[in-house]
Amino acid sequence: MNRFFAVPSCGMTTHRLNQWLSIALLGIGLCTSAFASTGQQCPANNFADFVKIFSSDSAVQKAFTESPIKATHVVAEGNIPKVVVRSVKHLPADELSVLSAESAAASNLAIGITFPNRVVVRDQQGAFLKIFVFKHSDCWVLNSVEDWTLEAVMDDVARTDRPSPGERELKKGVMFDRLVNKASGESGVSLYAAALDSYVDGARKGSAQAAVAAAGISLSGQAPRLPNEQILELMNQAFQSNPDDGVFLSLFYCDEGEYGDHKACIDPQKSMATLENAAQRGSTHALLRLGDVYETGTVVAADLPRAMACYREANKTENKSGPAAVERLLARGVIADSSIVCIGAGHTQ
Repeated sequence: MNRFFAVPSCGMTTHRLNQWLSIALLGIGLCTSAFASTGQQCPANNFADFVKIFSSDSAVQKAFTESPIKATHVVAEGNIPKVVVRSVKHLPADELSVLSAESAAASNLAIGITFPNRVVVRDQQGAFLKIFVFKHSDCWVLNSVEDWTLEAVMDDVARTDRPSPGERELKKGVMFDRLVNKASGESGVSLYAAALDSYVDGARKGSAQAAVAAAGISLSGQAPRLPNEQILELMNQAFQSNPDDGVFLSLFYCDEGEYGDHKACIDPQKSMATLENAAQRGSTHALLRLGDVYETGTVVAADLPRAMACYREANKTENKSGPAAVERLLARGVIADSSIVCIGAGHTQ
């Protein structure tokens, strides 16, 4: 068989002419592509079609996998995860089995094609993540496998005698988040998604910290956006454990995570009720936010004397922002009136 596959209808008669015309015509799409090193005909030039064939045909996998191939995985080095990149002659025998739809389904894995050249295999708990990267010349060729699965690493770096519920998942999410800096921009998208999955799993298992982390990374735009109902559920879970998270929740009641043009607060009653609840439970951050709300009139009508009361109340436990705010209002001629209280204004509009 010729080194380059040629389509007979292209009219080539000699071996050298075959080679030259095949290369030339491939460039303008008039002949069938081929894999130069094996003579194997390219099964498809459309990436999605190619992946479908590649994932289920071991002969195609063998023919269209580069050798040597770049392999990336994460190991534990002391208490720190380390990314190791190697050039290997052959992949392990079962490395590509997860690309099979049947194998993936049996392991509760999802296979996603990320154009232009990646296949991402992952679960929904942040427990499994592999990225298969292809390049295209005459045909698609697998030239890199990135294994970001962290379960074995977690056994080494997150060892705790008595972990709290969801603690392992929280730490795993943080690890994924930090590993983004070690990955390409394209792979970083998948790592952020795995971080979100880990946080959500941690929240499901009882971690309030994981709950606020899940809501935060989702709203940041780095990870996929969760439905508003789920974000509210996560924020409320965090708020029940930590009153300071009430500020985060109150903001979401106003803007639902849309940070564009200044608009009227969507639900001022729930926003204010959350802030007051948080302040009553001891959150200085909530007191400062209440002062800001009454000073600026962004949620309810401006009420400078009440803003002063909130800032003065915050002064009892906060020695920087509170005093500065009090001085600012004093400079505007606002009188500190001890008969006016911060919490319990009871009016919204």
